Amino acid sequence: GWLAQGGAGFGSYQFGWFRDNVVSARVVLPTGEVRTFSGSELDMISEAEGITGIIVEVTLNVQEDFEPAVTAISFPTAHDLAKAMQSLAESKLPVWSVTFINPKMAELKNQVPLRTHHGHAIEHRITMPVGYIATLAYRPADKAAILAGLDPTLIANNGQVLPPEIADHEWEQRFRLMRVKRLGPSIIPTEVVVPLAELGATLSDIEKAVAQPLVKEGVIIPNGKNGPEAVILGFIPHDQRTLAFNFAFPLALTVINTAEKHGGRAYSTGMYFTGKASKVMGAERVVQLRQFKERVDPKGLMNPGKVLGSGLLGPVMSLASTFEPILRPFGNMAVNGLGERIPAKPVKDVPADVAWYAYACSQCGYCVETCDQFYGRGWESHSPRGKWYWLREYMEGREKMTQEQVDRFLLCTTCELCNDRCSEFLPIEPSWMKLRGKLVTDENKLTFPPFEMMKAALQAEGNIWAGYRKDRSAWMPEDIKAKHGPDHKAKLAYFAGCTASYVEQDIAQGTAKLLDAAGVDFTMLGNKENCCGIPMLVAGLWDAWEANMRQNIKNFSDAGVDTIVTSCPACWLVWHTLYPQWAEKLNIPFNIQTKHYSEILSEALQAGKLTFTHEVKARVTWHDSCHIGRA
Repeated sequence: GWLAQGGAGFGSYQFGWFRDNVVSARVVLPTGEVRTFSGSELDMISEAEGITGIIVEVTLNVQEDFEPAVTAISFPTAHDLAKAMQSLAESKLPVWSVTFINPKMAELKNQVPLRTHHGHAIEHRITMPVGYIATLAYRPADKAAILAGLDPTLIANNGQVLPPEIADHEWEQRFRLMRVKRLGPSIIPTEVVVPLAELGATLSDIEKAVAQPLVKEGVIIPNGKNGPEAVILGFIPHDQRTLAFNFAFPLALTVINTAEKHGGRAYSTGMYFTGKASKVMGAERVVQLRQFKERVDPKGLMNPGKVLGSGLLGPVMSLASTFEPILRPFGNMAVNGLGERIPAKPVKDVPADVAWYAYACSQCGYCVETCDQFYGRGWESHSPRGKWYWLREYMEGREKMTQEQVDRFLLCTTCELCNDRCSEFLPIEPSWMKLRGKLVTDENKLTFPPFEMMKAALQAEGNIWAGYRKDRSAWMPEDIKAKHGPDHKAKLAYFAGCTASYVEQDIAQGTAKLLDAAGVDFTMLGNKENCCGIPMLVAGLWDAWEANMRQNIKNFSDAGVDTIVTSCPACWLVWHTLYPQWAEKLNIPFNIQTKHYSEILSEALQAGKLTFTHEVKARVTWHDSCHIGRA
């Protein structure tokens, strides 16, 4: 995709455009021929956006991996930033990557919602100074030389080195640019390339022309296509659900026209800017590309209308560019509020916060490859990105909530990996969980049949495996049953859960033996212990979940237990996090703490209360489960 689109990014300061780092590309041509392109031949593939073939393999130059040192510098004006970047490029200092943001981006970064987990903020806000901030990344061995070489540049251009925590935060968050989209929840995007010598004037003129909150991030490329260049990615947070969005959208053309006035160009062509192909790629290359296209794809099968398109869209956009100065005042007046403004009411029965997140999703795709439902089934519609997109279509009346779509929300395994991968830290898994209860409990949609079977077993025998309640404590080793069984009173109770009680009893037995060896005074409730209930929660059967939760809390509270120890990660999640949340919501008294048995044993080992008695010659793998590792 990067080769087909063309582009620059982190590391382009040293290594140039992506195309400059490609050794060869294997391509399936429209004729069916498979061919390898290298050297100047890559001009027929790079930035061609798939019109000449499908790229199936790319061979790249790579560098030795290293953890970069990072320095962040603030400048008061666009001209100060630009002059400093020119001086840096001329100095030939061994910097690897240089990026920058404008004051509005810094301001909005200070407003983005913090990352949350179960409704609680789990990150510390780093406050950015509102200015032009450049972030330099380089090899640690070059740090002294670079900082010494920067001094004259900083003094001459009013630069101020920012605290390390700001530099580190900017670098750690470099792939989460779209977090500011949550303040929209939509964006009006625009992207241009300008000569580095014109960067200051371009930035200043854009800010004079665009009154909307335009946020910008840039990349410096000393060895660009036409000398030193800067790539500027800009977007205006807005709301595509409003009429004002349509009036504000032409401001994207304002940025492009301003860049062209300073010798710049649009970042790429696509379908909208086919009329600018000669500026983007060069006139001679466009001629060569057209000739190659006619030779390998005479019927125009591959991505018709892109790059070399001859349809109406290109001329219409060219006409719009001509009239852009007339449209500009209307765009500047079409303002939209900033901030994550969750409405009070649901949107077409979609919970209000979930509706907002659906529009906030940038469709970047970070979540797709890591979703087990996607790589297990292969359908985009099963991935978080696909579901967010579908929700937008549903709320706009182009889709219906069929049982098939309900099933897609139910299929999520709640591993929460998408929450970690999301470029905006959207609460994805909690949103699907909320939809399950809404669809199954409130709207009487069907859940999966196995969940209904589990519900019947839970209500009849207190577990999801359809085992008899009288056998729930049969796993307990006889030699410690009197010491830790149901007849023993203790403040700490081991909650074995359904699977360890009925199916994988060695887990319950091993846990109990280890707790006993560590000198832990514990009990277990035996037949009075119910399933933790999490299958009912994820199934959307929230009535059964609530009834079971109430019974478990009552049974353990009546037994005088104030601490629960679990071996099952899901049971730990339920007792540690979900029961307290629901108890607070339903005004149920809850005064029980929860620990995983690994915590108890770790404390015992450190205190010398538990020691290893013999060597075990085996390779052991620790399973860092989803519900403990992330949930």
